[in-house]
Amino acid sequence: GKRGLYLVYTGVAPSAFEVCAAEQDYILYFGRLDIYTKGIDLLLKAFARLGSCNPHVRLIIAGRGAPGRRKELEAMGDALGVGTRVELAGAGTEDEKARLFGGALFTCMPSRYEGWGITAIEAGAAGKAVVGTSIPGLADAIRHGETGLLVPPENVGALSAAMCQLLDEPDTRRRLGAAGRRWAKR
Repeated sequence: GKRGLYLVYTGVAPSAFEVCAAEQDYILYFGRLDIYTKGIDLLLKAFARLGSCNPHVRLIIAGRGAPGRRKELEAMGDALGVGTRVELAGAGTEDEKARLFGGALFTCMPSRYEGWGITAIEAGAAGKAVVGTSIPGLADAIRHGETGLLVPPENVGALSAAMCQLLDEPDTRRRLGAAGRRWAKR
């Protein structure tokens, strides 16, 4: 028979599409608590800039990481004056993960390096827009202006502006989220 090369993208569980997508009051980061690689330091700085226009929005940072990382993130949040509005959650069960995605206003992936942004696909499955960086791995998983917003890496101002846009424009974030769900189904 014929031989060929087949590219099979990482998929998400069918249950990821059954999330109750009722928005709550938080932005979600879900992934490894690798502060530098995943750009969580940039996310905290960008989140701190949102304070004046959106003082009631929270940031939930969820995922696996060494206990030392959690303390480091808490210290960063406190130093930026947002410690009381940042919640650190574990990776949790699949049900807890689904609840976190479902309640989020949108998700953020401000990575400096990324292999393939499976979290962007999981967010899409839950009908959520994603703000990410225009780097290999994310530029494929997030379609700028269609399923989310891509910003230059290391650019806290651009990251904050994109977050502000999705907070200020509920119709835009819901449109991107709906397109993200269609994209994730592929």
